[in-house]
Amino acid sequence: MEEIKEITAQNQVVIAGETSEDAAANEVIVTEAGTDGDTVATEPDINPAPSRKKRVWPKVVLWTLLTPVLLAIAAVIVLFVILYGRIATAANVEQVGHNLYKVHYRQDYFLDKALNAEIKTEQDLLDFINREMYFGYGIDANIDKYACSGFISKTDGNKYLTGRSFGLGGTDKLAVYATPKNAYASLSMVSLDMLGIGGEYGPEALSSYGRIAALAAPYIPMDGVNEKGVFAALMDLDTVEIHDDTERPELLVSLAVRLILDRAASVDEAVELLGQYDIHTGHGWTQHIFITDATGDAAVVEWERNNTVGGRKASIMHVTRSKMCTNFPLYKYEGNSDGVCERFDAMKNALEGKSEINHEYAMDILEQVYQYISPTVFTDWSVIYYQTDFSMDVATNKDFDTVYHLDPKDFN
Repeated sequence: MEEIKEITAQNQVVIAGETSEDAAANEVIVTEAGTDGDTVATEPDINPAPSRKKRVWPKVVLWTLLTPVLLAIAAVIVLFVILYGRIATAANVEQVGHNLYKVHYRQDYFLDKALNAEIKTEQDLLDFINREMYFGYGIDANIDKYACSGFISKTDGNKYLTGRSFGLGGTDKLAVYATPKNAYASLSMVSLDMLGIGGEYGPEALSSYGRIAALAAPYIPMDGVNEKGVFAALMDLDTVEIHDDTERPELLVSLAVRLILDRAASVDEAVELLGQYDIHTGHGWTQHIFITDATGDAAVVEWERNNTVGGRKASIMHVTRSKMCTNFPLYKYEGNSDGVCERFDAMKNALEGKSEINHEYAMDILEQVYQYISPTVFTDWSVIYYQTDFSMDVATNKDFDTVYHLDPKDFN
């Protein structure tokens, strides 16, 4: 090729008469030397390298649009986790019979937190319930005086049952099956009237308000039994309120029943638990607790108001071994209580000479101690708790011909 004048050090060929810019535009502008001195023509790279600049703004816009959506979804998930137990429990309230309802309580009721909340009065308890269960929105309570009876007896197959009557008067009642984490499962009875539900003027138990109010039920069991066979029941006494003031933690007596059901496997364990707290009773008088277990052991725990000890109030806790209990302080009578209470005498006479009884006879005893004080004050329920079989029979008001049997599998 005569037109080629020179080969540069970079193996570039410039055609005569052309500028370097013209050469750059030529289709064949570079030759490479072969090993034998020949030249080999190569074609230029007609596809230029892509730019290293990335367009990131579409991703920024996308994440800007998606972030609120993702945060909203996360908030819904968190809210669902928080409310699931409450929603599942409220939706689970069902009617069993006349004035009787049942619920499988699936929500955590924060017993440890309640035991550390310095709850000394029923208003303190109500404030705690409103704060923990209803996020500060409140429900009303309606706690009145009640007349009660209770007894324990051996039944068929060397098992034990405890009978209990609760007198408040024609209220709606709720059978509660509680299955708390790291505690014993339990069956218990709650007066919905104490939560302002049912009766002549209150919202119906199956209304939205009634279902929501049922979330407070675990805090006010009047009686119950746990899976270990420990029974506990609260009964009123005509004595002044007790309010201890020592360095022990505080325990409202209505919460004491829940404490026993959740954590005691025997009467002795229940008594030991109660001795660890400053006790506070409520609504103008005091209460005692009837406790029994699956071995047939039984005791009545009572508190006697005492003078100050070291400048602080400390009641005397009395533990009386007794198979029966009504509404008078047993410790004052030292085992000689004949004639003090007609209901106590009736139970004593019915059980005397009986080594064991069946459930029909147990319900007959409860019918004997049925109370009718006025059209609005009478025995609300009569219940038999089977301590070995972990189940219960319930008769409401004075209908002893209709008895409802409930065990854990009856609660959805």
